[in-house]
Amino acid sequence: MEQLGLYLTSVIILTLIPGPDLIFLITQGLTKGRKEAVFTALGLSSGCLFHTTLAAFGVSIIFQKSALAFNALKVLGVLYLIYIAVKSYQTADKFTLPTDTAAAKSGFLKGILMNILNPKVILFYLAFLPQFVPKNTQNIGLYMMMLGLIFAGVAITLLPIIAIISAKLNKIFLSDKKIMTIINKVGASIIFGLAIFLAFSSQN
Repeated sequence: MEQLGLYLTSVIILTLIPGPDLIFLITQGLTKGRKEAVFTALGLSSGCLFHTTLAAFGVSIIFQKSALAFNALKVLGVLYLIYIAVKSYQTADKFTLPTDTAAAKSGFLKGILMNILNPKVILFYLAFLPQFVPKNTQNIGLYMMMLGLIFAGVAITLLPIIAIISAKLNKIFLSDKKIMTIINKVGASIIFGLAIFLAFSSQN
């Protein structure tokens, strides 16, 4: 139980530390509004389950050992972020929020793709989860799945709250077109910066 408590504390801290996913989520809240940001948070949280499954079944070792697999996924992630950045910049002066259904689909898709197309996250799960698996555990894969579910549970609790808080600023500035245009362009630049950051990441 003590080890699980340490794991839970570590997960909460890691979830709240500003990283690419959190920065992307806050940017979505500031530029896209509450609905899309919340579903982006849910998409990012769902990505935790994807990475947990890869780590539990040993598939993530492929990305650790193979530079080709790592770089192929990284290129897809970079291209996707650049696509979002360009699209966001092109629509920087448009402030009509999408319908609830469209916002939900768009946000969830952005969140889950942002998460699963980052090979560094795959390697993080491969390195992080086994540290909290007891040595006498017979079914390591099952225990890692449980740890991953806890991680996803923390993410699905905290990330939507962060999304809602950041989206409140969007609501405040929405009436001022000049400010919103600036915020949207800055948001697009931040997403492009995340693409550059990912492009220069390595397996080590």
